[in-house]
Amino acid sequence: MKFNIKKSIDVKLNVRPVMVDLVHEYVFEGPCRFRKGEELKREFDIKSYEAMFNQFVETINKSLSVKYFNILEPKHISWDESFIIDEAQINDLAEDIENVDVYLIQAPGVGDFLMEFAVRFKKPMIILGFCINTGTTAGLLARGLDTYPCETMTDAVETMKLMRVKKALSESRVLGFTRLNSNNAPGMIDSFICLNEVTKKLGVRFRYFNIHEFMEQTHNVPNDSNSTTPGKRESNINDEDEKEINRMLDELIGGSAENHMKREDMFPSMRAYYLINKLLEKTGCNAFTAPCFDICASRRFNEERFTFCLSHSLNNENGISSACEYDMCALISMIVLSNVADAPAYMGNTIPNIIEAGWMRSMTEHGLGLLSTESVNAVEKEVQGMDNLVFTFHAVPNRKLRGFDSEMAPYGIQSFAHSGWGATIRYDFAKDKGQTITMCRFDPTCSKLFVARGTVVSGIGYRDKNCSEGVIFQVNDSKDFFNKISIVGNHNPLVYGDYFDQVVKLGKMLKLDVIVS
Repeated sequence: MKFNIKKSIDVKLNVRPVMVDLVHEYVFEGPCRFRKGEELKREFDIKSYEAMFNQFVETINKSLSVKYFNILEPKHISWDESFIIDEAQINDLAEDIENVDVYLIQAPGVGDFLMEFAVRFKKPMIILGFCINTGTTAGLLARGLDTYPCETMTDAVETMKLMRVKKALSESRVLGFTRLNSNNAPGMIDSFICLNEVTKKLGVRFRYFNIHEFMEQTHNVPNDSNSTTPGKRESNINDEDEKEINRMLDELIGGSAENHMKREDMFPSMRAYYLINKLLEKTGCNAFTAPCFDICASRRFNEERFTFCLSHSLNNENGISSACEYDMCALISMIVLSNVADAPAYMGNTIPNIIEAGWMRSMTEHGLGLLSTESVNAVEKEVQGMDNLVFTFHAVPNRKLRGFDSEMAPYGIQSFAHSGWGATIRYDFAKDKGQTITMCRFDPTCSKLFVARGTVVSGIGYRDKNCSEGVIFQVNDSKDFFNKISIVGNHNPLVYGDYFDQVVKLGKMLKLDVIVS
């Protein structure tokens, strides 16, 4: 399946390398000159700074991966001890400035020139160079300008990776399927209160599509025959689409370790996934979410015999963040995690103290039907004696949790509904015991970011149906974890790997109140 969708994980940061030095016009010694003899001549300054500039550019080319960065034409600015700022040099540095995301500056010269430029153009800066980096950075920060203190080139690269994530957020376009409300779906009272505020703070934009129009367009009928948009030519599945859908379905079935579904019961889910991508391309979006409860209540899922679970799993592993239940807080958190970790995120209901509070046992009793008794018995026995446990569950795991470039992990296929429809990917989290995970979630006001880490201890629901699929992990203090997620909400997405420090730093870069556990 090939669609022209600009994924957030493909966004690159445009870096303009700059060196600013001070070439002395005359031979003299004093508190601004520590050289001697021939080293005091102008020609020596020019030669030594040229060598320094070449080395700086070489280091940048070695340090900045083309996967994350575009290196723009380096600039070398030399001024003299008259300290007169030359407008021609300012204009040279400002060339193509609309395409510059950050100026990475080596500054063996004094910082006045950089101050003039920064105040005028207000572009983000990272300044390297002994003494000059802290002095100039402090001066820029004091003036409310966007600059980042970095001690070494390694620090600068790590900072710019996070700046790239910030840019990826600003270039994210969410396609949301709607039925009753375009801001919050039923049950999502912990999602963002105001999406306009999210756009203002993070740059993420939101576009909407009617769920009933989507349902009709999953049908292979003349594209102007839909009852919801009579006479309009829409994006209905066609014969060519069905050929690709069948190919994708054969590939999914053929690659599975076990499959508990009939092929004809899987087709509607794959067809929905394909149409979602057609609409992502059509609307210029690169992230997706849809409500579950109100679509389910309309009986359309039951009539059409699919859920969005498979779509979420496949989109996430393909670098298109995709969230359940129209939870925009979870979705934007997934965009952050996927870009920081270069790996797809997994989201679900997040419940601390699963054994002590009896929540897992409740999920198989009282007619809830979420987990089988066999699954609960096995896990309770496995984690007996462990404390500070948290359970995250939803039927949307993916096969590339270890990275977008990793091999497909073994997976099973199971129906969502007990009657056999609604394809879901099943992943055995239990085999990943000891794996470190990182979680984060924005709060409903988009002013706070919760960040935590944990360690996988088991999984559950691999062969069960519906939303029971999940991962059990251990945190430092589950009560503290519970109190903190009570500030931000239920669904706390996670990625494999320890990216705690990076996500905390990104939260501060986004000027959010960071809550850690």
